[in-house]
Amino acid sequence: MPVNNVTEEIRPDAVQVRNEPIQARSSDRIAALLDAAAAVVDEVGIERLTTALVADRAEASIGTVYRYFPDRIAVLTALGARSIERFLRQFEADIAEKTPSSWIDAVVVSIGSSVAMHRSEVGFTSIRLGDLVSSPETDVSRIKTHRVAQNLHDVLIEKYGVSNGAAFLTRLEVAVTMIDALLVRAFMLGGPGDDTIIDECEQVVRDYLTRNDESATPLA
Repeated sequence: MPVNNVTEEIRPDAVQVRNEPIQARSSDRIAALLDAAAAVVDEVGIERLTTALVADRAEASIGTVYRYFPDRIAVLTALGARSIERFLRQFEADIAEKTPSSWIDAVVVSIGSSVAMHRSEVGFTSIRLGDLVSSPETDVSRIKTHRVAQNLHDVLIEKYGVSNGAAFLTRLEVAVTMIDALLVRAFMLGGPGDDTIIDECEQVVRDYLTRNDESATPLA
């Protein structure tokens, strides 16, 4: 699915609402709760996030939190989904502005998109693009790095005519995983990020994708 078909915010119908019609008011409440959760995560980390802290930061009752999120894991899952949606919107805008000349350049542009999110999105470094919550029931399509790689894959097919084989998608997912890990390291101490690590991230990913790119040959 190309990124221009991705909604900016997490859909209210993706959240478990208990027998309540989805309305604009519900969407606003969900957004406010997620904003509060992001602020808490930014201050104390994902391990210490609780539904009580979310309610307190949002100035809402604990019952309001439980109306939309059955537990802290549901809050974190929704927050992670929203961070992906916003990242993909950022990537969409950056691709349109920079018009990279090759598919590898386009992947490198995604690094800049992620850097922008780390710098501007509250809690993004903690939530990031990596897997936040996993379980035996987790489907591969729900793994965050896989979803981001799939969106990159679709954009590269559309704009650069590269092949859509499984090997190419795997290489993109490895690249996204490397980007995630290196950028979290660059921003883990706060501030604007370590420019040296950010630059190294771009070089490492470019070298990795260039080294063996026969899995992304142009379509005939």
